[in-house]
Amino acid sequence: MKMQNLNEHLDEVQEKIDYYFNNTDLLLQAFTRSSYSTQYGGENNEVLEFIGDKVLDFYVVKTIVDEFGFMKSQSEYYDKDNDNEEFCIVAHKNESDFTEIKKEIVSNKTLAKRIDYFGFAKFMYLGDSDIDNNVVTQEKVKADLFEAILGAIAIDIDWNADEIQNSVSTMLNIDKFLANIDTTEERPEKFKEENAVTTLKELAEHGICTKPEYDLSDGQVEQNGRLWWACTCTVKSWSVQKTGLADSKKAAKRYAAYLVLCEHYQLPDEFVEDNE
Repeated sequence: MKMQNLNEHLDEVQEKIDYYFNNTDLLLQAFTRSSYSTQYGGENNEVLEFIGDKVLDFYVVKTIVDEFGFMKSQSEYYDKDNDNEEFCIVAHKNESDFTEIKKEIVSNKTLAKRIDYFGFAKFMYLGDSDIDNNVVTQEKVKADLFEAILGAIAIDIDWNADEIQNSVSTMLNIDKFLANIDTTEERPEKFKEENAVTTLKELAEHGICTKPEYDLSDGQVEQNGRLWWACTCTVKSWSVQKTGLADSKKAAKRYAAYLVLCEHYQLPDEFVEDNE
């Protein structure tokens, strides 16, 4: 790769990132590797890289939350009398899902591709050791440059939140990642009966249904010559009410929740023979 003098391309770089520096020395510093500063003096981009790494993490998380998070009162199933005003994320996604999404977005591979897209690697200031090792082609080096540019912007703009978010959005093209995230409700193949109460609770917390209501019988009831504990589970938004019979109160509640899930998602009750 033929290296070029950044000083001669400052306008080009700033136009591509949609940000014009008040102090272009910060932009020059962002492109300066430690090998260069060790050999020729001056500051390098390592501290800007550190700052940019934190800036990137914060604004990627914020963008994900803005896109996929909501307060429970925004759900069509919100019941102001029974539901707490809590923060939720879209259906069928959880913390681990978004952790993986964030990890992909801020990965060295992704950041390096963006530097390649902008054609910025050729403007880096490198010492002889970096030139000999051809580090300019390495993903990590390009990712460091990406983060250093963000760090330089944050310092130059005095941490103006709107400007920083615009720079992250422009440089990262994050909308491309978010557009590929499937948030549609999928029909499950089956539910685990032992997890039914928790599953139903989580669906309510994600705004997919109203909070389930449970009504446990005062005493055991007789059916088919046996005594059972009975629990009725009602989910008003689904217009579903089911009663579960079991040997214990806890099991009856669990089975009632399971029956509600099966009814709503039109799945067979795999335990019907056990309770007849």
